[in-house]
Amino acid sequence: MQYRAANIANMQTNPATELAPLDVQLLWLPEAMPGSVFAAIDVLHTAGGILQMRQPQRERPLTWHVITPPGVEAPLSASAMPLYTKLPAQELAPDRTLIVVPALGTRNAPHLGEIIERHPEVLTMLHDHALRGGLIAACYTGMAFLARLGLLNSARCAPPWAYQSWMKHNYPDGDFATDEPMSFHERIATCTAPALQTEFISALLGRLLHADITQACMQVLNYQQRRQQITSDLAGAWLTTTADSPVYRATQWLQANLEQPYNLQTLAEVAATSERTLLRHFRQAVGMSPLDYLHKLRVERAKVMMEVSLHNFHTIASACGYADANSFRRLFHQATGMNPSVYRERFTLRARRPHWKVEQKSERALAS
Repeated sequence: MQYRAANIANMQTNPATELAPLDVQLLWLPEAMPGSVFAAIDVLHTAGGILQMRQPQRERPLTWHVITPPGVEAPLSASAMPLYTKLPAQELAPDRTLIVVPALGTRNAPHLGEIIERHPEVLTMLHDHALRGGLIAACYTGMAFLARLGLLNSARCAPPWAYQSWMKHNYPDGDFATDEPMSFHERIATCTAPALQTEFISALLGRLLHADITQACMQVLNYQQRRQQITSDLAGAWLTTTADSPVYRATQWLQANLEQPYNLQTLAEVAATSERTLLRHFRQAVGMSPLDYLHKLRVERAKVMMEVSLHNFHTIASACGYADANSFRRLFHQATGMNPSVYRERFTLRARRPHWKVEQKSERALAS
């Protein structure tokens, strides 16, 4: 099976402020060097956190998950890191889907060839993904999969030195005329050494998402001697403990006083800011207005009370800060999609009074 890469050019950084979504699929094989896979996970985890911190209200542009051939068990469960091991909201186009081939642990060069031929389903997957215009990156010996498919024929790269002679002999059409540690082309990228995996994945994200993410990841994940010295000098005088934000103070007050009538002026005074500033920052941080947040808190309290108590809805509405039970009934239906009585019937955790049985009498009852 051969695939000739056409129109190969250097990968270009996407300078757009609005980042195009990218899905990274980490290939796992029984022969994979675990460190290369988990090093990639560390970078993706870090990059996802940085992007979320810088653009909290935007849809997460970076998703990643581990993929395996049929019959191969993944190295971690899909729920191990639920914030990051997730599928994209919708299937992305091949040119926004990156498959990362791991480094392979081998006894020698011929063994590498045996591993490649042992996984025809992987060759088929990579071949089809490349034909659709998909992105593929390979680390260390994993690039032998790409050489086997002819994907390196026009994508100049440097095979690992210990396998270079074998690669040139078995794939004579490959372009191996360089000693650069990493190569980046329009659809194909390679890395010569497993120890460079952190830098390699960071560089890929910089090219496929935004150049700033490379710098941010490397500053966090690599040892930065000068930054260590600077922050040590700044500690205490300039890098002081961060004070609670106005939004945090507002949310804490609403949670503690949700039965109180809503008053934006009072809330702004508690948050130590102006009403206008609080509204703007609250929407940015929480994604809704303070009043909508309060309604959400009140609905959650009402749901719990209906699940574990026998109070009627008028009493529950009053306990949640509503003098008008009918208006709260409408709000509850809008939030949950069902009337309070229906909700209680479906989710109650308390038996009705006719079924009560007191298992142990009180000391007062026993004394009488």
